Amino acid sequence: MYYGWKIVGVTFLTNFISVGFVFYSFPTFLTTLTEEFEVPRLRVALALTVMNIVVGLFAPLLGKIADAGNIRRMMCIGSLMMGAGFLLISRVTQLWQFYALLAGLVGLGNAMVGMVPSSTLVANWFIFRRGMALGIATMGISLSGVVMAPVTGYLIIQYGWQNTFAIFGIISVIIIFPAAWFLVVQKPEDMGLDPDGPGYTPLPDSSDQTEAEKELPGNDGTDVSAWGWREALRLRNFHAISITLGLTFCANGAMLTHMVARGEDLGFSKQVSTYLLSCCAGFGVLGKIFFGWIADRIDKKLALGICIGVQLVGVFFFLYANSYAALLAVAGFFGFGMGGLVPLWGALVGAAFGRHIFGRVMGFMSPYMLPFQTLGIPFAAWIFDTTGSYELAFKIFIGIYFSAMCALLFVRLPGLKPSGGAALAEAV
Repeated sequence: MYYGWKIVGVTFLTNFISVGFVFYSFPTFLTTLTEEFEVPRLRVALALTVMNIVVGLFAPLLGKIADAGNIRRMMCIGSLMMGAGFLLISRVTQLWQFYALLAGLVGLGNAMVGMVPSSTLVANWFIFRRGMALGIATMGISLSGVVMAPVTGYLIIQYGWQNTFAIFGIISVIIIFPAAWFLVVQKPEDMGLDPDGPGYTPLPDSSDQTEAEKELPGNDGTDVSAWGWREALRLRNFHAISITLGLTFCANGAMLTHMVARGEDLGFSKQVSTYLLSCCAGFGVLGKIFFGWIADRIDKKLALGICIGVQLVGVFFFLYANSYAALLAVAGFFGFGMGGLVPLWGALVGAAFGRHIFGRVMGFMSPYMLPFQTLGIPFAAWIFDTTGSYELAFKIFIGIYFSAMCALLFVRLPGLKPSGGAALAEAV
C-alpha cells in the first residue's frame, strides 16, 4: 500500500479529535455553560470566537513551520498542549478562565494538530488524487460530529461537564501523540517515493493540471524559501479564495454552533437535539466523499460553487423547519454541502499555489479570514438574545452565502483560463 494512504489515516484521526473535541462538542456545552456561569449565550459563544482569533493570528507561523518540514514535531507538541488545556478547563470556576484556556492551550494545540498541518501533509503526498485524499482525510471532521455531539451530551448528563473535559484531555494525548510520532513523514521524497504512488496514471482529462503544476511556485525552479505575505497579497487568487471561504465559514460556523440550541428552543431535549448535529455531520461524510471525488474531475470553482449553494438552500429551509423530522432532513441536506468545504479549500489552494508553499498559503489565509469568520457565532447569539429567535440571523446568512458565491467568480486557476494557458494565478 502506498504510504500516502497511511498519512491520510493519521490526518483522519487528528481531524476527528481536533475538530470533534472543540467545534462539534462546543454546541452541546453551550447551554450547559450558560446555566453554570449564569450568563447570556453571547458571552459563552464569544469564547469560541476568541479562540478563533488567537489561532488565526498564529496560523501564518504554523504554516511556515509546516512547510519547513516540522509537522511531526508540531503535532506531538500540539497534542500535549491540547491535553493539558482540557484538563485545566475541567477545574475552572470562572468564565474568564475558560476563555483563557480555550483560546490558549486548547486553541493553539488544536491548530498544531489540525487543519494547516494535516492538509499540508496530504497536499505533499498527493497531486492528481489530492481532492479524494483530502476528502477522505477530512471525513474525520464530519464523523467526529456524528459521534461527538451525542457522546458529549451523554457524558455531560452522566458525569458532568468538568469530567467530560478531563476525558477529552486524556484522549487527546494518548491517541494523537503516538500516531504523529511513529507515522508522520513530511513528504514522499523523504522515503524515496513519488506523489500519488509508483506508476500512478492520472485521469485522461488531467493534462492541463500536469502542465499547470510545472508553473507553480517551487516547481518552476524558483526559490520559495522567502515566499511570504508580500507575495501572497499581490495575487488575486489569494484574496478571492480567502473572501469566499471566510464568508462561508462565517455562516456555517454559526449554524453548527447554534444548531443544538435551536432544537432545544423548539422544545426538544438536549440529547435529542444533539442528533441534529450528528445528522448534519453524518451527511457531511457523504459530502466529503462526493466533493473530494468530483474535485479531481471538474472545475474546482464549480465544485465549490455547488457546495456553497447547497448550504444556502439548507439555511433557507431551516427558517421553516419546526418538526423534528423536518429539522433532521434539513440538517442532513445542509451537512452534505458543508462537508465539501474543507477538502475543496485544500484542493483550490493546491491547484492555485502548489505543494511547496501550501502550508504558508493556508496559514496566511486564516488571519485574512478572521474578520469574516469570527463574527458569525457571536452575531447569531446576539440576535437570539435580542429578539428571542434566530430567524433574522438565518436570513442574513443566506445573503452571506450569496456574497461568497460572487467572490468565487474572481478565482482563476492555472490551466483553466479561457486561453488554455497554465500561468500562475494572476496578480491583483
